[in-house]
Amino acid sequence: MILAWTRGVLAHRLPRLVLAASGIAVATALIGAIGIFASTSAKTMTSRALAGVPVDWQIALRAGTDAAGLLPMLSASAPTRSAEIVGYADVAGLEAMTGGTAQTTGAGEVLGIGPGYAEAFPGQIRLLLGSITGVLVAQQTAANLHAGIGDSVTIMRDDGRRDEVRVDGIVDLPNADAMFQTIGPQKGPGPTAPPDNVILLPAGTWAKLFGEAAQKPGTGARYEIHATLDHARLPATPEAAYLDATGRAKNFEVRAAGAAEIGDNLAARLSAARQDALYAQILLFFLGLPGIVLAVLLSFAVVQSGAERRRREQALLSLRGADSGRILRLALAEGGSVALIGALGGTLMAALLGTFILGADLQSSIVLAWLGGTFASGIALALAAVVAPALLDLREGSVASRRAQLPVPSTPLWRRGYVDVVLLILSAIAFWRSASTGYQVVLAPEGVAATSVDATAFLAPLLFWIGAGLLALRVGRAAVAAGRSVLVRALRPLAGRLADPVAASLSRQNVRIASGAALAALAISFATATAIFNTTYNAQLLVDAQLTNGADVTVTGTAASPAGDRLGDIAALAGVAAAEPMQHRYAYVGNDLQDLYGIDPARIERATPIADAYFADRDARATLARLAATPDGVLVSQETVNDFQLGLGDLLNLRLQNTEHRYVTVPFHFVGVVTEFPTAPRDSFLVANASYVAARSGDPHAEIVLVRSSDNPESVAASIRAAFGPASPLRITDLAHAARLIGSSLTAVDLRALTSIELAFAVLLAGGATGLVLALGFAERRRVTAILAALGAQAHEVRAFLWGEALIILIAGLALGSVIGAAVAVMLVKLLSGVFDPPPDALSVPWAYLALVATGATLATVLAVWRSSEASLTMAR
Repeated sequence: MILAWTRGVLAHRLPRLVLAASGIAVATALIGAIGIFASTSAKTMTSRALAGVPVDWQIALRAGTDAAGLLPMLSASAPTRSAEIVGYADVAGLEAMTGGTAQTTGAGEVLGIGPGYAEAFPGQIRLLLGSITGVLVAQQTAANLHAGIGDSVTIMRDDGRRDEVRVDGIVDLPNADAMFQTIGPQKGPGPTAPPDNVILLPAGTWAKLFGEAAQKPGTGARYEIHATLDHARLPATPEAAYLDATGRAKNFEVRAAGAAEIGDNLAARLSAARQDALYAQILLFFLGLPGIVLAVLLSFAVVQSGAERRRREQALLSLRGADSGRILRLALAEGGSVALIGALGGTLMAALLGTFILGADLQSSIVLAWLGGTFASGIALALAAVVAPALLDLREGSVASRRAQLPVPSTPLWRRGYVDVVLLILSAIAFWRSASTGYQVVLAPEGVAATSVDATAFLAPLLFWIGAGLLALRVGRAAVAAGRSVLVRALRPLAGRLADPVAASLSRQNVRIASGAALAALAISFATATAIFNTTYNAQLLVDAQLTNGADVTVTGTAASPAGDRLGDIAALAGVAAAEPMQHRYAYVGNDLQDLYGIDPARIERATPIADAYFADRDARATLARLAATPDGVLVSQETVNDFQLGLGDLLNLRLQNTEHRYVTVPFHFVGVVTEFPTAPRDSFLVANASYVAARSGDPHAEIVLVRSSDNPESVAASIRAAFGPASPLRITDLAHAARLIGSSLTAVDLRALTSIELAFAVLLAGGATGLVLALGFAERRRVTAILAALGAQAHEVRAFLWGEALIILIAGLALGSVIGAAVAVMLVKLLSGVFDPPPDALSVPWAYLALVATGATLATVLAVWRSSEASLTMAR
């Protein structure tokens, strides 16, 4: 009997079953695509985490340990890419005689590094002035001693001895907090404040001064091994890479037998990346969850549209002797076939999307496991959306009781409990709590990265979306039920003499019409929110990359080889839309040596976008105009303003280096606060007029050229490299290079591939929520419209019944959906503003795509009305 029943269902109700299965397939495919994307993007997160660690392992050695003898043990424990022995020595102070006066510092640290250290660990040392080899003095130390290139510095040791060295370079130590961390009994790095005074000596010089003391405990001199592992041989996911790295660290400590302890910077960063990966998965599932819910709701709508027919069939089966068990098995057979087809189709669709759109490897164990979970999820969703409603229609009782079943008016529990209002209030509270505290994903106190993951932040947009949908249903039902007079006036041009009965009919069907409008609004809101957020996300990645790189392409030189000297050659190349020079100098603010950027405020935007978010007053045009109008004006970073308690209009006497390599005092006037600027560091820097800097320093050259490209930036960068030749000292970088270096693990995820999938499904869901729901409802009422036609109603009057309902659902769905979607996008971007550097000035709205969504929904509605009206009129004839 089950087989015969299934054949009959397939023969007579195949379109309806296909529609229900299609909804399940869409939901299943979305689950699969998001899961595959999350698993494959974990590799990107791991790569980003690894790239952000200047030194993977800092291995502190016990006094008297042969450092060179531990290197083979290190290679045996972990695949090592580079390893350098570094000497550390505590000293009583440093002294320099400059300008006829002696400058003395307090306690400091003297490091000994090999000639290849800066190249092996490029994130550790940044050259500011002079040479990268020889005796190097940290920026703050040079400021404290008033020392420059060629000056002599005396190292005052704890035992009273004094050693004099000559300064070859001044450097910045970007990773000083971790570089000088305390590696103690605790496993892993312990953040500590770095020393105020640091000098770096060649390894041979350091060994002559402190090598003997390093062999004895308690002398303040010791050795460390700095090592970077071969990242290509680590697992792809942050979790697996973390476990592998920590296991290898323990293996080395066992081999060293107490002679060494590891400060595991790599494991610390991977631990943070594990949380980033979880956070990103929450984000990805949030973006896809509304689509999954909508697909399930559409399947549920398909099933519910046949509820009356299903109850009649169950009554008829009972009349013919079928007991409840047999009816139950028949319902399971019908619903199970839909569930199986939908889940299989969705899993296959996810596999195809993962292969051809997301570039996933289907042979990967992670992807295969996820596809298995996708199929199971599809079955579960189908049982909830298709089988459960059929089972609810099954009631114990006699044939008479089945025939007597009539819908009993009742108020749903969510309406009685004002669940919609409660959800909106909770959403507002969650949003206020997260947004007011400046939500950040990755924090780095004292140089050691940590992660703050608050999954509840995503409750705000999710609760708002659900609450707004329920509120739309409540308000829509009340409006349609009570707004009969308004409906009559609105429908008069369309329905003519039947405007009043059409309005009365629609008013009586307020629950079904409001449900259709709410479902359409949720579909439109999903498309709107997803499109706006993803467009803003991708646009901000470009802004972030341009901020870091400086422009589409940036050509960076030095004082000896300024890139500005090749400005004409660069501007003449194909694909270069504009090229502007920018000075990069250094200036002393008090005793702090800071980066100084000289620009032409009137022309800088020809080469690179200058966002409002770069300035404290969030008005780029006004700030640049103020700088241009003040020849000696200077924009100062917020940190410097705070440190020196500056006010707008203050006179700043900065010390700039002139062409004779001497520092001269130059007056500037403080005209604005700059928080970000192309190529600038994130802490302290200055921006001034290039013409004024050139006049007062005597050096008109520009070290940097910013290039706006009219072609692919990578191609333009390649053309510049080819034009300059391999021997050129200039460094050329493009946006793609910058994008690989910036942001948190979250912004490392390129959402464009997933976005294309989600937005394609969003168009289908928006069309389905309007056209499909209408078509199914019209099919159930076809007999009524046929009777109207038979009683003499004209064709346009029959269509008025259909168009009245269709227009309410379409217009309300588009209007409410647009508002809800925009609000969700605003909330999500606001909550994630801390992820972006800088935060977006405004949302990026993809008007073309939103127009496509509206057009798709309108065409689906028109098609549904046309087919239903034609079918009704044909039946009447």
